[in-house]
Amino acid sequence: MRRDVNLYWCGQTASAFGSVFTAIALPVVALTDLGATPGQVGLIGAAATVPGIVLGLLAGALADRIARPRRAMLLLDLLSAAAVGAVALGLRHGVASIGWLIGLGLVQGFLGVLLASLYFVHLRHLVGAQAIGPTRARLQAGQFGAALAGRILAGPVIALFGSSAALATDGASYLLSALALASMRSPDRTAAAPAAAAPRQGLRGAAAGLRFFAAHPFHRALLLFMVAPAAALAGAATLTGPFLLRTVHLPVGVYGLAFVLSGVMGLTGSAVAGRLLHPGRDARLTVLVCFGGALLSSVLLPVAAGPLPLAVLCAALGIGLPVLFGAVANVALVSVLATDVAEAMMGRAMAALQVVTSATALAGALAGGFLGDLLGVRAALWVLLGAALLVIGAVGPSAARAARDLRAADLRAAATEAPDADEPDAGEPDAATAGPATATTV
Repeated sequence: MRRDVNLYWCGQTASAFGSVFTAIALPVVALTDLGATPGQVGLIGAAATVPGIVLGLLAGALADRIARPRRAMLLLDLLSAAAVGAVALGLRHGVASIGWLIGLGLVQGFLGVLLASLYFVHLRHLVGAQAIGPTRARLQAGQFGAALAGRILAGPVIALFGSSAALATDGASYLLSALALASMRSPDRTAAAPAAAAPRQGLRGAAAGLRFFAAHPFHRALLLFMVAPAAALAGAATLTGPFLLRTVHLPVGVYGLAFVLSGVMGLTGSAVAGRLLHPGRDARLTVLVCFGGALLSSVLLPVAAGPLPLAVLCAALGIGLPVLFGAVANVALVSVLATDVAEAMMGRAMAALQVVTSATALAGALAGGFLGDLLGVRAALWVLLGAALLVIGAVGPSAARAARDLRAADLRAAATEAPDADEPDAGEPDAATAGPATATTV
């Protein structure tokens, strides 16, 4: 098991490293090599988002029908490598166009949403529900570290070897991920339902993930705790560049320093999450607190003003602290879903979250640009973040009560299922010495 988890970590870390190269290279290719207009650059960016919104629910339903998620992930890695490699070759030989980049975004968007659903299905099958939180924290730490290294190296690679080399690096990273998956030895078969017993195809079956989040007060509140920060922070991200460069007047040479802290914060948050989410910890309350903390700490961004060192510090904290809280929240969310969602519905639940958060992030980004033009950048940041904080503040008390009710129900169920302390089974440990291992991990 440990060997397979290590291989999974290596493959996912390599893939995260390569993905940064493509994310940085595509705008460079579009603007410098192909002479794209701003509108065309926007289309390239939207192309990667649209498939997740339009096809995400169907992709989640498909993920729940796949009995061998590792083999499916390996195939998707190979398809991703082929797509990126084809564009790299097209750029190398001067035949690629804007349409190629848009097509790559569409392909990667669809493959990405299916990979995201299968990722959690496979991870839960690999380590079990109880260990999924700490394992996810370790995987996430590797991905943050790889992304930080990728941001440092992508620029020099593009400058020295060209954009096609950056895309080729991403293609090679997908091949490494596929090799890691192929090298695993643990069984690759989940409890996915066979075709005859699987949920009905189409939107009705695919929307089961959305219905899950609508069925219980805590899960409805959890969705709001995700949607409100997603929209506000996406709008803030849209306004961050104009705010720092035009409102705060940060020199271009200092601008990048404001983002360095986010990579370090992501690593720190992943490390903290692994320690916080030990057996017995209430992951539901943790996820609520951390999503709220991410939103509240982002208020430091519009506060940035005054002398340049102070402005840079406030901006860096306003960008980095939400990443720290978000890293912990993401790990806690996986633990919550592993506890609350049936294994056969995990793919659809994750796809539903991805669709909802992607759609709200897109809406938030558009709203940020509109409000920035209408009110000014600093005022728009305050409106976006303030509105989201009002939503969180209104929903927070009822969400905390619902989380405590679910926790109490988990503990009652664990107590009911535990062996009787007075009549222990032969060969089994006495309930009095079994300790917290008999409790449900949250």
